[in-house]
Amino acid sequence: MAARRIALDDGTYFVLKDSRFIHIYVIIDKVATELNGFQNGEAVGWEKTDNDVDVQSDFKGLPLGVLNHSKLGQFTANLNDGSPSNDIIYSAYYNQMTYNGSALPTFGFKVQNDNNGEVAQSSVCLIQKMTPGQVSNSIQARVWTILALQYSDTFGN
Repeated sequence: MAARRIALDDGTYFVLKDSRFIHIYVIIDKVATELNGFQNGEAVGWEKTDNDVDVQSDFKGLPLGVLNHSKLGQFTANLNDGSPSNDIIYSAYYNQMTYNGSALPTFGFKVQNDNNGEVAQSSVCLIQKMTPGQVSNSIQARVWTILALQYSDTFGN
């Protein structure tokens, strides 16, 4: 589904994005669960950790560059304290920190924006650390940093 463009009288246009068409999933044991209960405003952020290209100069000032094929990235999920989705992410963190087998329990994470076709995802994720907390008389954000070991970000191409 493409973003809705509304033509304006001056020949420009207004783009209307609809949050109903933005989906955020956690994938545990190959089962995708759509998350809800995000903070109003900034729900999830994502980025590739390493640069794709680094350029520098050598001793004589000649440019040198390297293409990096790193697949490291991270997601930042801003969940409401007490939401079922916060409990799911906490459970993934708890499993990660208390496992006693030979394979670390990882999970997948996916942001799918049907407004513009962008999909940011990783099939192998770990949680960086326990989210900070506080107590107040309002709904608190629990901000989780999810480290992505197989990060990709595409616009449907």
